[in-house]
Amino acid sequence: MKQLKYTEQFEKEIAAFSLEIKEDIFLLVQRYLLGERLSKTQFKTFSLTKSEKVQEFKVKDRTGNWRVISCMVEKDSLTFIYAFHKKSQKLLEKDKKVIIRRIKELKNEQSKRG
Repeated sequence: MKQLKYTEQFEKEIAAFSLEIKEDIFLLVQRYLLGERLSKTQFKTFSLTKSEKVQEFKVKDRTGNWRVISCMVEKDSLTFIYAFHKKSQKLLEKDKKVIIRRIKELKNEQSKRG
């Protein structure tokens, strides 16, 4: 099973989520890591750029839509980089920029350790 990693920014963002939402999200993550095929309403993989693929875990409750974004910068780990309360149907440009910037930061950190 892949190792789970979290960026410092992600940990601050996810802390604002209710306990119930956090439990629901990480239950989805666990099911994904065990190989279960999640429905489109719970999960999707998509590309932000030609080389950047991310995973989006989705939870909806009476207060709205909650999202957690992860990427696989290292083959043996799933790194969580962004958590947010989604307020529009499409992923906003500002959210895309945050995700791309955080992936670049991760890759830079990895190359320094490399």
